[in-house]
Amino acid sequence: MNFRLLKIMAAASAAVIAIASCAGNGNGCKEGSCCGNCVEFAKKLPVGVQLYSVRTDLEKDFYGTLKKISEMGYAGVEFYGEYYGHSAVEVKKMCTELGLIPFSNHVPFQQMIDDVDKVIADNTVIGVQYIVFPYMDEASRPGIDPAQFKATVAKIGEVGAKVKAAGFQLLYHNHDFEFVTLADGTLGYDYIFSSNDRSNLQNELDVCWADYAGFNPAEVLAKYAGNIPVVHCKDYHLEGKLNSAPYALIGITTDNSMKDDGGWFEYRPLGMGQVDIPAVISAAIDGGARWLCVEQDEPCEGLSRLEGVAKSVEYLRSLGLM
Repeated sequence: MNFRLLKIMAAASAAVIAIASCAGNGNGCKEGSCCGNCVEFAKKLPVGVQLYSVRTDLEKDFYGTLKKISEMGYAGVEFYGEYYGHSAVEVKKMCTELGLIPFSNHVPFQQMIDDVDKVIADNTVIGVQYIVFPYMDEASRPGIDPAQFKATVAKIGEVGAKVKAAGFQLLYHNHDFEFVTLADGTLGYDYIFSSNDRSNLQNELDVCWADYAGFNPAEVLAKYAGNIPVVHCKDYHLEGKLNSAPYALIGITTDNSMKDDGGWFEYRPLGMGQVDIPAVISAAIDGGARWLCVEQDEPCEGLSRLEGVAKSVEYLRSLGLM
């Protein structure tokens, strides 16, 4: 067993298996009594944050932002392949000093294709366990060009085998567009995994996008139990139906919400949106997840990026998870 895996296991075991009690969960329950609305979880999981959520803060003050993330109580961080001029050695040193476990990294797929050896070298230094395929370009998506989609899925598997041989686990992070039905009746999302050796490719389920696509994320977690080590916990609110994908509008709108002629979409801190987060967490625990990873692509409710991810911590603490 490699050193990175030992560190991740140690972090998970530190969050001891324990039924979460009502006391102190923010619901107003007294010791030994329950309001009837409390959530019980079979165990706690370490909680990290996808640093894309605070990207503008990192750009201004990389170390200071990581320090604030640590002070909030997050156990680890998931990078997104951008270190704003800092070397892999420097990034690792910062995480160690701040007590943060760099458990995962989203790496643009083209970087993996162009120079997988550098990706492996950098992430070996940083010390992550998971390398993640974060986004599929439009031309390769299911339902666009069947041949290109299948070729891309095969290429993902090839990269997965290479990073697996180097001691990492490749994960696929979804959006909503994978949840379309192919000509043979197969769901695009299912095809990605059924077409690859599961030891080379596992899931990082983004529950927001599964829910947005019309699928119950807790059911998807149950379906893929044992193969989703990292769960992206993300919440949102939707009114109407957008004509464009919300993530395509990032950087275009000026008020940090996603609007077009069809509807209105807003990313929200956990517990402030429409995803059933307690059900997601229960399914993640039952399915053998190793990490919960908070993500909020854009701020809302007048909160800064850092305040948004801090709100998610408050919510998870109210559930007895942090």
